[in-house]
Amino acid sequence: MDEHTKIYTDGSFKKNKAGISFLIVSPGKSKILGYTNLRCKKNIQAELQAVIHALQYLLNISMSLENQKIEIITDEISIVDVFISQKYKIWDACQWKKENGGAVIKCAEEWFILSCLVKKIGDMIICFTKTSKEDRQNILVHGYANYARKLQFCKKNSIHIMEAENNEDFVFKEIVNVSENKEVDEILNMKRPWKSNKYKADFKWYIEGQHEIVYIDTHDIIITEEIHLNCNSLNFNTLFRTAAESHAISYPIAVRPLGNGKYSLVAGITRLITAKLFDISRVPCVITDFSNEEFLKQNLVNMGKIINR
Repeated sequence: MDEHTKIYTDGSFKKNKAGISFLIVSPGKSKILGYTNLRCKKNIQAELQAVIHALQYLLNISMSLENQKIEIITDEISIVDVFISQKYKIWDACQWKKENGGAVIKCAEEWFILSCLVKKIGDMIICFTKTSKEDRQNILVHGYANYARKLQFCKKNSIHIMEAENNEDFVFKEIVNVSENKEVDEILNMKRPWKSNKYKADFKWYIEGQHEIVYIDTHDIIITEEIHLNCNSLNFNTLFRTAAESHAISYPIAVRPLGNGKYSLVAGITRLITAKLFDISRVPCVITDFSNEEFLKQNLVNMGKIINR
């Protein structure tokens, strides 16, 4: 990847306020440096917002991105890991929700917006790498992020843009409101999946005939995974009524063998609890060796479609 656009980003966070900065370096073009500030509660939000604003600016200036690789360079390793592994596609698959209906990750708002921007521009042309603190460009954006944090609050969605030709100093160019771009505005106003109250069945990973079904005693299924143990609310919707009328669980749950005839729940906590509450002794199960996350990922790959837990 020789001739490609590099975007250095950084966020500076302190006392619920973040300064963010990005530097765009494109072959044969002037360097562009942007900075702004906003309210934040966590450092990771500042780092995510720095990347978000950089990509929003790219869309805003209608930069030609055809056949051009874009390298996002950040010092936040979690951002690099999520987009290298494409974990956001797993979050898409489960509607960005845990089984308790809550957001699948902290700071879901920023992760969701960033994933939408990456998909909009093209996740095949964008790559993420981690910078080093000694990198001169990283030092530059870090300095401007600190500077932006100390300023009075900027107007929402506005970015101060500076430009430098060749190796000359940066000079102020303009203030851009990225929300005025139609594509950016659509993403900013996109419905957040985890905030939807509309019930969605949590067993769409199952397709009849593609999984072997076995019936297992509910007393032999135990909860061991953190994603289930940390549930503080669950949406049973019509499960109780259906179970009361039919005294059966129609759709399978996924379990993992533990030995000695016991199984760990992988997916389907609402159906397991419903079965126990209504004294349904045996439930249809799909046996897997995967954890909850691995199971969803494997089914996403195998089935090539969205899965809802």
